[in-house]
Amino acid sequence: MKTRFVSRAIVGCAAAALAASTLAHDDDIRKLMSLEPPVYGPVWRLGDPLPRGENFAATGITLLSWIPLNNFAGNQSSGNDCWGYVSPSGREYAIMGLRAGFGFVEITDPTNPVILTTIPGPTSLWHDVKVIGHIAYGVSEGGSGIQVMDMSNIDNGQVTLLRNQMTGGHTTTHNIVSNPDAGTLYLTGANIGNGGLVNLNLSDPTRPTIGNGWTNMYVHDACVVSYHEGPYAGREIAFCASGQNGGWNNTGLRIVDVTNKNNIFTVSTLLYSSPAYSHQIWVTPDKKYAYLNDELDEDNGLVPTTTTRIFDISNINSPFEVGTFTSNSPAIDHNLYVRDQFIFEANYTSGLRVFDASDPTSPVQIAFFDTYPGNDGRTFNGAWSSYPYFPSGTVIVSDINRGLFVLRVDAIDGERLQLAYVGDHPQTLNPNGGTQILATVTEVGATLIPSSVRLVIRNEQGVETTITGQPTGQPDEYRFITTALTCGQRYEYWVMAESTTTTFYFAPLTAPTRGYFALAVGDQTTPFHDTFETDLGWTTSGTATDGHWQRGVPVGGGNRGDPAADYDGSGQCYLTANRAGDSDIDNGWVRLTSPTMNASGGIAYINYARWFHNTFGANPQSDIMEVEVSNNGGSTWTMLEVVGPAGPEVSGGWIYKSLRINDTFPEPSDQFRIRFTAYDTGAGSVVEAAIDAVSLDVYTCQDPIPCEPDRNGDGSLDFFDIQHFLDAFSNHQPSADMNGDGQYNFFDVQIYLSIFSFGCP
Repeated sequence: MKTRFVSRAIVGCAAAALAASTLAHDDDIRKLMSLEPPVYGPVWRLGDPLPRGENFAATGITLLSWIPLNNFAGNQSSGNDCWGYVSPSGREYAIMGLRAGFGFVEITDPTNPVILTTIPGPTSLWHDVKVIGHIAYGVSEGGSGIQVMDMSNIDNGQVTLLRNQMTGGHTTTHNIVSNPDAGTLYLTGANIGNGGLVNLNLSDPTRPTIGNGWTNMYVHDACVVSYHEGPYAGREIAFCASGQNGGWNNTGLRIVDVTNKNNIFTVSTLLYSSPAYSHQIWVTPDKKYAYLNDELDEDNGLVPTTTTRIFDISNINSPFEVGTFTSNSPAIDHNLYVRDQFIFEANYTSGLRVFDASDPTSPVQIAFFDTYPGNDGRTFNGAWSSYPYFPSGTVIVSDINRGLFVLRVDAIDGERLQLAYVGDHPQTLNPNGGTQILATVTEVGATLIPSSVRLVIRNEQGVETTITGQPTGQPDEYRFITTALTCGQRYEYWVMAESTTTTFYFAPLTAPTRGYFALAVGDQTTPFHDTFETDLGWTTSGTATDGHWQRGVPVGGGNRGDPAADYDGSGQCYLTANRAGDSDIDNGWVRLTSPTMNASGGIAYINYARWFHNTFGANPQSDIMEVEVSNNGGSTWTMLEVVGPAGPEVSGGWIYKSLRINDTFPEPSDQFRIRFTAYDTGAGSVVEAAIDAVSLDVYTCQDPIPCEPDRNGDGSLDFFDIQHFLDAFSNHQPSADMNGDGQYNFFDVQIYLSIFSFGCP
């Protein structure tokens, strides 16, 4: 399978994306404390069922394969940087930074990745790697200097560690920076040269030695480019994310001329607005703009959402801040790269975000893939970096907890099939079968294999049923008729199609990782629905000295773990101590209890949005929130779920839950209640909670419906039913207009024969 997309050559920036283990950089203590355990599993390939709980939200991006950390040799427990290499034969390789070395993976077929080898290295949370020629240069905060790795025989599956090069007192490094355009290499954040920008002498590429550098202050990362035209032609310029005292003081951008390695000098300095820690920067292909990630402005509460700075660098002697752009997620931004007019940004818990920067001063998000399911909280877990420069268009993402992701960005125009549903995609399916789903498959440069258009339905046990689409007679439109399903089960479904280049396309784009969800049920009622705009009878209680539940519009601003707004947009929600400042739960528990609801008469689902934050204070991640339900009006209670004390859902963010009551109470009653209890039992911890959008849905199963292809109603399908249809068709009776287009033609006959072949429920 291939996605045909040819990008321009890398313009010459080659920054480094994190790698350090000493505690002298961008709030390393917080990173180490928030590190979650790895998620292990087998290598996942397109078409495999995804492990339960690993649902990666995405728009405009398809997951092609995924390599969890345990598949690399060396008991790897975390991931970090990534980079790429294309051999002279055109084969593509991913280089994955690991806690104890580097993994090399062939991804020429991105749906079938092959791990070639793992080069062992020092143990550290931080590694970084860049490529010049056929040599990969790896560094780490764990020591070993520069790991020099020869990829000249990689097409035969061999990568060789030539040496761990340590010269001039150099042992540890935070990042390594390359400029392939000039064939130059630099260290940043090393244990030499004041942690500044240190040039490496590559006269012997297999034995890099320490050269001169810019040692005025600490440089966390840099983007180095060569100018070939205009007023700066012939100059090599480094754009440095830098600051004094390990990057903390006067943090910002320094533009440095590195053309003459014996005369490196500062060109200009730019200190931007609301700084916390200048982390990483990348330059646009035309060298007119630069985008900078400040890693700590979100976590320090200086900005409400992921915020990336935009600088005008057309005059390197006088750069200025143009503005910012955001993905509107609360996550922390980390590393970004620019390919053509597209920005690829790895933002920890919100995963990879892709922006169209056709207007470089106002980038617009066009796609995302969230490698960290659960929430977009402000923690240092999830996506570390990406590499978007493979000629095929394949993009890789390195994830701290989940390893290597191989992706296709469908949102970037190229040869593709465009799949869409006609009307709304159904949220319920008739358990007796017969639900009609319509979809269009439009050729955009690619050629469709018509027989490949199909609907896939997956049940709760992971078993898939495939239904081939039938043309309706409308342009590009296909019809699917569902078969009998188990009443009360929750199903996933998606439409897929294949092009003549053996590339698969899906709707939704998250499939087959995650499709649309639907219940196999009949009628639906909603006996209870509360947006908290009025008082429907909830009660509060508790033992805490502060932080009791209150209904209202959030006023705290979201600065101490509290929500800045409600979930459903109505305005109000229930939250703990709705006031600004110190308003969290203290010294006990607080409880919010619902009025009674009628959950009887079918299959009942309780739905709610919850918020829970316990990562602040002297004793973080020690408290919990309990969700309990009662089937007898509150006489007894049963635990539905416990949130915390650790995990991906304790750092704030609205989490929407829809849980089947029948799994807890086989016969839900008309005395159903739910309650939420948040605790503060530890010393000095900050605990905030909120609840919104509580509703109860009850579904019933329909009686068997008449069998549509049984035209004569005798309970069996045979030649007489076909004859009955053909008679109606010949006489242009409305019952024979199967696609409802007002015409009587071959497509009506084809549709009838299709549903006839499925039989009766």
